[in-house]
Amino acid sequence: PAQKSWACLHSSTARPAGKPVHSRVINGSSTAPSETPMSKTPVRVAVTGAAGQIGYALLFRIASGEMLGKDQPVILQLLEIPDEKAQNALKGVIMELEDCAFPLLAGIEAHSDPLTAFKDTDYALLVGARPRGPGMERADLLAANAQIFTVQGKALNAVASRNVKVLVVGNPANTNAYIAMKSAPDLPAKNFTAMLRLDHNR
Repeated sequence: PAQKSWACLHSSTARPAGKPVHSRVINGSSTAPSETPMSKTPVRVAVTGAAGQIGYALLFRIASGEMLGKDQPVILQLLEIPDEKAQNALKGVIMELEDCAFPLLAGIEAHSDPLTAFKDTDYALLVGARPRGPGMERADLLAANAQIFTVQGKALNAVASRNVKVLVVGNPANTNAYIAMKSAPDLPAKNFTAMLRLDHNR
């Protein structure tokens, strides 16, 4: 699709075709070591809901250096629900990222378990959330997402870097951020942020 071609074609940091691909890890198994020398230690960026529309839009920008700078290598730790369709979609996104051959992309991991997806992560973008379905009251939506963000908060507390910075995107972002923060008592509360600009502007 045109949108997917755009992601690589409009990146000034994609490597020429034929260059080696960085490491790829699928559910904990590395398939190809990085062959590109990097002056900085790669940082680990976890993204939940990575095969969704928002996650897809973010990943190529992170890999190209738009998030952390043009000299900062990254390892993407991608989380999707343990559903065959979602996991297959995630594999497709990973193949596109590999095709782009971003010089800063030091590794890619695909996960269905937050405890492995958040291992040693330096940044966590909590994008995935339960959408409001037909007939759902707001209370139902809050309850469904409370369960998701409680699990993810506990996982961050258990395995993430002690200085991890967490951005909650999934709506209702403020409530979800609070739940994740309260579920991670060993992490600094100041490191949790809810993306509320859209709600504020509305």
